[in-house]
Amino acid sequence: MASVAVGTKRTFAAIDGESPATTKVWIAEPASIGPQALEERRSPPFSQNSRDLFARAEDQLSRSSSGPPTPTPSPHTADLSRSFDPSASMVLIGIRGTGKSTLAVIASAAFQRRVVDADDSFQETTGHSSAAYRKIYGAVEHNRRQEEVLRSVLSVHDRGYIIVCSTGSMEHSGQALLREYAKTHPVIHVVRDPKSIHQYLKVSEEVKVQSLLAISGSIFRGCSNYEFYNLSESQQNLEVQHLEAQELPQDLLPGQKSLPSMTLKRAERHFLRFITLIMAKGKMPSLEPAYPLSHVSTELRKYTYAIAVPLSKLISETLDIEGLEVGADAFEVVIDDIRRPCRNAQPAWSPSSYQNLTPARADQISRTLSRVRRNTIVPIIFHVSTGTESAHADHRSIYLEHVRHGLRLAPEYATIDLSLDNDTILHILSTKGYTKMIGHFSASRDNAPDWRDPFWIKKYKKARDLGCDLVRLTRPALSMNDNLAIQLFREKVENLTGSRIPLISYNTGHLGRFSLCFNETLTGVTHDPLQCASTKLESFMDSPDPCVTTHEATSALYASFVFDPMKIYVIGASAGYSLSPAMHNAAYKAFGMPHNYQTHQTPSLNSLRTLVNDPYFGGASVSLPFKLEVISLTHSLSRHARAIGAVNTLIPVRHLRPDGSIPDDISLFNERNRAGPVKALYGENTDWIGIRACIRRGLSPANAVKPKTSGVVIGAGGMARAAVYAMLHLGVKNIVIFNRTLANAIKLVVHFTRLVSGSPDPGLLPSAAAVQDTQSKFHILESREDPWPEGLRFPTIIVSCIPTHRLGEKPAPNFTFPTQWIKSPTGGVLVEIAYRTLKTPLLEQFRAAAHQGWICMDGLDLLPEQGFAQFELFTGRRAPRRLMREEVLRCYRDEEGQSDLEVIQTRLDHVDDQEP
Repeated sequence: MASVAVGTKRTFAAIDGESPATTKVWIAEPASIGPQALEERRSPPFSQNSRDLFARAEDQLSRSSSGPPTPTPSPHTADLSRSFDPSASMVLIGIRGTGKSTLAVIASAAFQRRVVDADDSFQETTGHSSAAYRKIYGAVEHNRRQEEVLRSVLSVHDRGYIIVCSTGSMEHSGQALLREYAKTHPVIHVVRDPKSIHQYLKVSEEVKVQSLLAISGSIFRGCSNYEFYNLSESQQNLEVQHLEAQELPQDLLPGQKSLPSMTLKRAERHFLRFITLIMAKGKMPSLEPAYPLSHVSTELRKYTYAIAVPLSKLISETLDIEGLEVGADAFEVVIDDIRRPCRNAQPAWSPSSYQNLTPARADQISRTLSRVRRNTIVPIIFHVSTGTESAHADHRSIYLEHVRHGLRLAPEYATIDLSLDNDTILHILSTKGYTKMIGHFSASRDNAPDWRDPFWIKKYKKARDLGCDLVRLTRPALSMNDNLAIQLFREKVENLTGSRIPLISYNTGHLGRFSLCFNETLTGVTHDPLQCASTKLESFMDSPDPCVTTHEATSALYASFVFDPMKIYVIGASAGYSLSPAMHNAAYKAFGMPHNYQTHQTPSLNSLRTLVNDPYFGGASVSLPFKLEVISLTHSLSRHARAIGAVNTLIPVRHLRPDGSIPDDISLFNERNRAGPVKALYGENTDWIGIRACIRRGLSPANAVKPKTSGVVIGAGGMARAAVYAMLHLGVKNIVIFNRTLANAIKLVVHFTRLVSGSPDPGLLPSAAAVQDTQSKFHILESREDPWPEGLRFPTIIVSCIPTHRLGEKPAPNFTFPTQWIKSPTGGVLVEIAYRTLKTPLLEQFRAAAHQGWICMDGLDLLPEQGFAQFELFTGRRAPRRLMREEVLRCYRDEEGQSDLEVIQTRLDHVDDQEP
């Protein structure tokens, strides 16, 4: 893979560059993906023969991994620190073909950091490539010079950089430097599947790649404190990637990943999410700060669920991960296969009965967790199942190896066995980084103390006092009385003096299902109610595995009157056309919620009072023309709704603060789904969230938002305000407004100029606050004949907020974009908010320009995105995104009541290709 050097204009291969015909991006600025168009690469991946490079890398690693003076790194080097200064440079290491240079540039564009390649630095310093220098001066001098250059690179670029190191830097001295650097910096080992590396390197046999990975795995892991498994895209996407530009279809459908530039999209989201998990919380921009629940820690919400899925089932790669996630608030990857089946009457604790963490097994675990992260939005829990022999030294060593490896993968949560000694637990906690640790203890049937026994309080205090973030305690239920006993235990914990950490406690087995339903925090659930029933009856009765599905647990809360069935509405003058009822009701049904989302079409808001006076009123979506008028009926607005000046979501408030004020934090979510008198109305705006999500989904990595990015908003009404606000939130610095009525455009610009002037609230405009150069500027285009403003780059983001259908006597505008404004060399994203027709002149115009890099999004993309945020506000739960997208498509009818079956079916077929 070609590398990227600071201040130079070079190319890099795409993450999925398995063949010479692969996407490339030009770097015109050190910290960004530049303006040159994405194109097919025709040069070979290396300047020299790939087989020679492979042989040299294998030779370097072989010499580096055997014999003095280079010892094989111990697995315990994984205990390196994971707490860093937020400005600390990060290092990516790995063999060629893993995609580390591409990932570096993606992170560079997102976080405004420059990229430094150690190989380029060596050549710039010495005037020779690493291979040529070795040939001329010999191995000893080459190694000395490599160490000197790497030491300089790490020292000079200590803050605010992304450093890429290949095998040339991995001699024994380089390993030592990186291990030392990892004490204060994130050093990320990038891994990839052998087949993709084989296709990229073009060596003769894949087995040679596997050999190289086996040699390099322990070395790279010994020099790094984090690991990222770079998943390859599907074969379908790879085939599309290699199409010639002129062969690309002219009528690309929204959400369809048909452009070469978009093959990196899922990888981009995946890697950037990983980076935000390993760096200081609040110091790196989040990928989805807009969604309401992204601001609320999962363990602080009530009645949350963790879908527990064994590694042994996940490695088959046949499970529908996004389907498993429906209704869950966390995804627990259970390493359930440490223990092999015993043979020949071996003792249960025999070392041969356990699986050591070999490089191949480490890769398997990394790949599995990576697949889960790419296909989910909820946090991941990494749990190593201990069984009942955790006290034995041989088992403990293997258990700890797996826990350490799990922490390298940056899960949001990980468990640690509370049966371990205090020193061991403290050591693991000291290396957890930003992973939240759950102190875990699961008693077996043979040694389970009663919940009244002081044993359990001692376990809770041990977890709390050692510094765990949460504690999980379980035991098998021997009778129904155990479900009462556990409630008494929870009350004891509530009454403890001193600090408290969230408690997860429930009984396991068939008789413990009652306690599962009423545990409030991260209850372990299953995706298949037959999971326990498939075993023998005795195992079913006592199984420590979850025996309740999310749907069953949620339904139990309503059946027992903990929650109430709510009535939720969409209110508008033409609400009868809305697809929101079908979308939301399908989601409620999937969760086991008896809510009813219904249409309330009305010419005025006079009837709203009747709806609100119903004790079962659960909230409302507000559509045209009431988004401004409804503000006068609210008692409090979110800062986003206030900034935009429009409301599209009403939330009932049933409990006020002691001072009579309206809460706007976690308490709003924890009182969802409960009936009672409505004391106030809270106004929110989710339109901007949907627009922001569509922009982010449609922007290729080449068009990542940078300080010189320009965006256009067509219109000046409430949706146009939401679009401007979305762009500000993304950090767009140049926003151009085009509207038929100039006066309204001026009002919009005046409003937002005031908003961004001075020092913006970081919570209000985090992206704008993070960029330290200049505040956003606004420009107005008065007519279609105006030239594009001088000094501005051509737009890569366009949002049309004008109607696409006839309004009364007014004909449809049939708007198209002036051609003199469409000159972005890398294309961009067009978002048209309407969906009554999917073949507007504007959409057709940009679909015809798909081969130039333009991606089109319409109202059928926008409606679910803003609906996800409304679902969170109405229910306090994460929305089932794929399900809601599918329901919108299935129920769509145009303004004439027709559905284009072919187009809709094509979009349904590509739902799985969209980001979760």
